[in-house]
Amino acid sequence: MMRIQFIILLLALLGGMFSCRGFCHSASAQERQQRLGDDDASEQSGNPKLESCIPERFNHVYRIGNFYIMGTDERPRESDRETRQGEEVVLQAVRLFGSFLDSDEDGKVDDPELLQSLGENFAFAVGSDRRLRPVEELIERRTGRYVISMKTDIWPFFPEWEGRGFQLNGIEDSMWRPDSMNALWEECFHTITEAYRCCHEEWDFGKKSQLGRLMAKDIAAGDYDIEKQNKIEGGDYDWATAVNEYVHQIWLVNQSGQSTVLTKPQKQVLKLMQSTRGFPMKVNQNYLLDIAIRVR
Repeated sequence: MMRIQFIILLLALLGGMFSCRGFCHSASAQERQQRLGDDDASEQSGNPKLESCIPERFNHVYRIGNFYIMGTDERPRESDRETRQGEEVVLQAVRLFGSFLDSDEDGKVDDPELLQSLGENFAFAVGSDRRLRPVEELIERRTGRYVISMKTDIWPFFPEWEGRGFQLNGIEDSMWRPDSMNALWEECFHTITEAYRCCHEEWDFGKKSQLGRLMAKDIAAGDYDIEKQNKIEGGDYDWATAVNEYVHQIWLVNQSGQSTVLTKPQKQVLKLMQSTRGFPMKVNQNYLLDIAIRVR
C-alpha cells in the first residue's frame, strides 16, 4: 500500500489536466434546444468519427448517448486486491456516470442538456498514462472532444468505497482527500462539472464567477488554501482547476453526511448544486439500470 501522502500528491497532479483550455463548444440556448432534437437520431448510431479514433487495445467501449467511456485491460496498480482487472474499472465508470446522469434511478437521463454537453465536449478513458496520452491527443485533435482520464497506474481504484467512513473538521486545502478514496469517483465527478461549465453560465469557474468568488472568500478568511498545491505543481495550478477541486470536495463532504463542517461560502456552493436541475447530489457506484450501450 502506498503511503497516503504519496496518494494525495498523485491525486493533486490532476490539477494540470483540468486547466481552462476552451474545450467547450459554445452555442445559444436556441441552438442547444435544436441540437437536443437533432441528436435523437445520431444517438442511435453513435459517433463513428470518434469510434474510429479508439485503438483496438481499448477492449471496453460504452456510450451513454454520444458520450463515450472506454478503457484497456490493464490492471489497476493500486486496488483492494491484486486480481482487479481493467474491465472492472471501466464498468464502474459506466455505472458512476449512469448514476450521475440518472440520480432518481428511473431509467431516464435527468438533464438531457447535460448529456448533450458531455457528448459534444468530452470523452472518458481508463488505462495507464502511457496508453492514454496518444489516444487523448488523437481524439481531441480529430473530434474536438477533451478526454478526461482515470490513470490506473497512478491513481487508486477502490471499488467498494462508498464515500463515507471518514471524519473531518473542515476542508483546509485543495489537496485534501479521504484515506483510501476511490479516485474514479473524482475523475467522473470532474467530468460532470466540466460539462455543466460548458452549458450553464452559473457554473463558470473563473475568478469573477459566483463559484470563483466563493472560493476566494474562503481563501481570504484563511479557511482554504490552494498555494500549497500550486507550489507542488510549479505554479501551474490554475484558478479554474482549483474551483473544480473545491466543488468536488464540498460535494464529497456532503455525500458523507458532514455538511455541517462546511464554511458559509462552501454551503453556498452546496446550495448552487442543489438548485441546479439534475445535479447529482448522491451517487450509487452499483447503479445497474441499462442506460449505456456497449460499443465493443
